[in-house]
Amino acid sequence: MKEKVYEHVLGMNQGYEQVLRSLKALAKYPGLQADEIRRFAQMAREARAATNSFVLESLGRIETAEAGRLFAQRRVREQKEEQA
Repeated sequence: MKEKVYEHVLGMNQGYEQVLRSLKALAKYPGLQADEIRRFAQMAREARAATNSFVLESLGRIETAEAGRLFAQRRVREQKEEQA
């Protein structure tokens, strides 16, 4: 499951990068207001940062819990090996 989550995070960030590249290109067209396009680019960067913060903080908690569980399993195994 986690591998898919990380793949989705990567895809999401690639999508944000595509949005930013497209907005930068659009800002060069004379008929569009470059300052408004830059404002939307800033909003996209903010949304990317907020989304990454939320998702990665949640993943951090999941990873920490798994690391603790795996550490406990290893300690039990090592203690059994020491007693043998």
